[in-house]
Amino acid sequence: QAQIALGHPGTMKVVRDSKFRHVFGNASKENFQDLRLSSKPLETTGIRGNSKFICVPWEAGGGGTLAVIPSNKFGRLPRDLPLVSGHTGGIMDFEFSPFSDNLLMSASEDTTLKLWQIPDEGLKSHLKDPVLTLEGHGKKVSFCTFNPSAENILASTSFDMTCKIWNLAEQEAAYSIPVPDQVMHVKWNYSGSLVAITSKDKKLHIVDPRQSKIAVATKICEGPKPTKVEWVGNPSSSDECNTLITTGMTSQADRQICMWDIRKMPADGTEGGNLTVLNVDQGTGALYPFFDPGTQMLYLAGKGDSNVRYFEVVNADPYFHFIEAFKTTVPQKGFDFLPKRCVDVGVHEIMKGLKLESTAVQPISFRVPRKSEAFQDDIFPDCVAGLPAMNSDDWLSGQDRQPILSPMKPGMQKVQGSGGAAPAVVSVKDLKKQLAEAQEKIKALEEENAALKAELAKAA
Repeated sequence: QAQIALGHPGTMKVVRDSKFRHVFGNASKENFQDLRLSSKPLETTGIRGNSKFICVPWEAGGGGTLAVIPSNKFGRLPRDLPLVSGHTGGIMDFEFSPFSDNLLMSASEDTTLKLWQIPDEGLKSHLKDPVLTLEGHGKKVSFCTFNPSAENILASTSFDMTCKIWNLAEQEAAYSIPVPDQVMHVKWNYSGSLVAITSKDKKLHIVDPRQSKIAVATKICEGPKPTKVEWVGNPSSSDECNTLITTGMTSQADRQICMWDIRKMPADGTEGGNLTVLNVDQGTGALYPFFDPGTQMLYLAGKGDSNVRYFEVVNADPYFHFIEAFKTTVPQKGFDFLPKRCVDVGVHEIMKGLKLESTAVQPISFRVPRKSEAFQDDIFPDCVAGLPAMNSDDWLSGQDRQPILSPMKPGMQKVQGSGGAAPAVVSVKDLKKQLAEAQEKIKALEEENAALKAELAKAA
């Protein structure tokens, strides 16, 4: 097990040959201001975004609300912003669908998950009626995350100590897997076949949903602070998608990142499978890891930090090569990256982040400095297209498929359908409307039938 110490972000020299060694972060001049964020502490990233919208938890009485803001509406936000406001308890997690920028899932303390359809132009009034509501957890729902490959498959975790896999097309849980402790983070692997969970017991659990079991587990840290997880590896080689990154704390309160190989992890949950450990610093907030398969780069954003560190990941010792840290003077309450298909290849942007501050959202662009304005094939391999590789029935039957990829060269991208269709399900409101219409029709037919019988009786 290799132990590497990482001092102050500016002190580590990078001398290896790499096309990403000069990547730099750049805060955009345009941002979103006058946010009134919920003060509720969350274990989730705190912000989500895609090519159309950004979403943040909003401060409002009477339960959890979300603000969904069109991604081009920069500047000061109005006081009377329309909100997503259908939950009766606080919202603990939320995520946009990877296959439709208009669909948003929320997980709440009211024990439900709700799917929302956001209009293309954004909300014009408060949105209170979801497309569907998922009920089945016995306690508050802590996380929700969409399968990256199969349409209408969602994982959720709850304080009832279960991980449920939902089939949105049927509005029901297909699997429910017991977990041993309170969940701290949840991530699907690249192909959507396994779910990684870190929990309060300081362990990493690899869940095989369709076998309804925890396949392997291992202890990952000594410290008590929340742990986070991210899958890494090279999607062009399925054999390399067996590694994960976890973040946590040592017993001496050092923040650390570790790399694990699930093939070397024990089934009984004891220690094993560690490839390397990297001590980062003595910060206090949880470190959120984000991995970009195209560039094989890992980004670390800590809550309460005012920097984002980034590394190149390789499949041999030392595994992590520190590149640089994007630094600001304002601490972040949360951080997330947009889907890779949202980057601007014209300025050699390899990742686009959203930094959540106390009253603002600051877009951050990570770029490779190049003089040529031409499209750079070597730094822009095909990326995840945002199109489903299979439907929920295919996935439930045991099929595994890699996400569909798209070229990043302008004019060659595969794009999502306009508007983004909701799952082929009917909301309760629509069901009631259909039932009322059907009852009216039945009543009219019964009256018509009675009248015909009366006429026949007269004729007889």
